[in-house]
Amino acid sequence: MGVPTIRGRLGAPPLGRLSPGEVDALRLVFRGSSVVDWFRLHFSELDEVDAFLRVNEFEPEDGTDMERLEDLHCRAVEYLREHLGYRRLLPEITTPGDVRRLFLLASERQKRKLRMQACMTLKVMHIVNYQEGHELLSRLPFSGAEVSILLRAKVERVVRGLLERKFPVVDFAGNSKTNDSILSKLLAKKDTQAARVLDKLRFRLVVDRTEDIPSLVMTLLDELVPFNYVVPNQSSNTLLEFDRLLQRAGNVDVTRVDKGSGLVNEAPENGLGNPQNEFSGPSYRVVSFVSEVPVRVDPVLPLEGRTVERLGRLVFGTVELQIVDQVSSERNESGENRHALYKARQRSRVKERLERGKRGPL
Repeated sequence: MGVPTIRGRLGAPPLGRLSPGEVDALRLVFRGSSVVDWFRLHFSELDEVDAFLRVNEFEPEDGTDMERLEDLHCRAVEYLREHLGYRRLLPEITTPGDVRRLFLLASERQKRKLRMQACMTLKVMHIVNYQEGHELLSRLPFSGAEVSILLRAKVERVVRGLLERKFPVVDFAGNSKTNDSILSKLLAKKDTQAARVLDKLRFRLVVDRTEDIPSLVMTLLDELVPFNYVVPNQSSNTLLEFDRLLQRAGNVDVTRVDKGSGLVNEAPENGLGNPQNEFSGPSYRVVSFVSEVPVRVDPVLPLEGRTVERLGRLVFGTVELQIVDQVSSERNESGENRHALYKARQRSRVKERLERGKRGPL
């Protein structure tokens, strides 16, 4: 597979008109919606499907990977028939064979029933694959710290490729939360008992201009974080107005129901995405989202002959990606936005909850 073209490389013209698939993928990132709510994909040829499979860590040329997809397909069909009662699934959906055809069927524009059933099947396959990835990790002599090492290597490899292709990334940093930071975050959350800390491993990318952010997001979705694993309701966009972004790109009709995923324009009144962290400064601006990133474990821990072989070759690690332009980054480090004040506000909330609980301040 050749080196992908970076659409927003330094000196390139502004982002052109976005395809329906690109609009839907960006909506997942900027609005924090869920791929399970989609009712259409946007693949027109097998090469596009193959590229999508590769970012999901499935190699179309690898017989074992394709057998894994076919197994997921068979189990998804069984679940739909036996558990949900879909007894009249179409033969195009149930017949074994090249699973890649399901992605083309899920992109059908004319045959609504066929498209719906293909989408349903792929959604079940997606969830089963994710669930078994976590089961695989729990059964292997493989720690979360080791997954983090693989994740860091994967992220750094992609960013290194960006820099080699002259993409205007002016700063890049990654870090892991300390145990004290995790404890403070859990204590500050209102839903402490059920809370998951989704940003233990974070990466921050600073680009030259605000206009470079959409191109960077699209590139990350193509090479690092599959759009189907963007975590719902964990996006924060206080930097870009999504509707205005679409209009600048030439996608002027953004008020009606989208022809792609079928999701309505669900932006808050301010035109931005989900609100920022409550402890951030009043003028803090960032685009951030959380993704479950698939990582292959077979290169470092061969699975052949193990009892867990049926669970596939993938595990998942959670990563938060923060993206900001250079000017906003500098503003984020000054005044009320400074990280030290963020931590101070968080500590104050933790102490208040520990001392007063729901009664509030004295």
